Amino acid sequence: MFGNSILNIQENLIKHLPNQGTLLILGGGDGSILPLIFEHAPDIQIEYLEASNTMIELAKKKVSISQKITFNHNANFTTQLVSYDYVFCGFFFDQFEESKIAQIIQKIDSVKTRWMVADFCLNEVTKYRVWRMLQIKLSILFFKITARHSINYLPEVFETFYRDGFKSKHTSTLSHGFYRSQVFHR
Repeated sequence: MFGNSILNIQENLIKHLPNQGTLLILGGGDGSILPLIFEHAPDIQIEYLEASNTMIELAKKKVSISQKITFNHNANFTTQLVSYDYVFCGFFFDQFEESKIAQIIQKIDSVKTRWMVADFCLNEVTKYRVWRMLQIKLSILFFKITARHSINYLPEVFETFYRDGFKSKHTSTLSHGFYRSQVFHR
């Protein structure tokens, strides 16, 4: 339903990764971004947190042999490590209410952590707003049926970061603002 736009907006974030450091990927799905990350930052150490074993198995097939990655099946999206240099969330937060998003951020965040967030954005400047709202509603319905998605609206992902005191280092959009990515820092 969304074509390559979801991967394209995430690729805009990858360009902001350094070659070294630690990266936590929350909800990485089928791993389509892993070859792009390896191409840009081959020495970065990755922890890949995903709720679906099926998605982890698909992601493992896309990893380069020399890519430094640990896969972690975790349906609660909790982690043992205290801090990361970067946290990558590509279309991950849209499944949670804003209060849960804030809890996840607080649990993982440290002063030096950069958050790389890509997600849908519906606001007054989104072009084709009615069509985009229909796409989101159909997507939510699909995930309610297939994955027991718990909410029935698109949360204010980016505004949650601003309310929590973050500043934006970089912003990009596609499709007249419907797909948005931002790099956040304290």
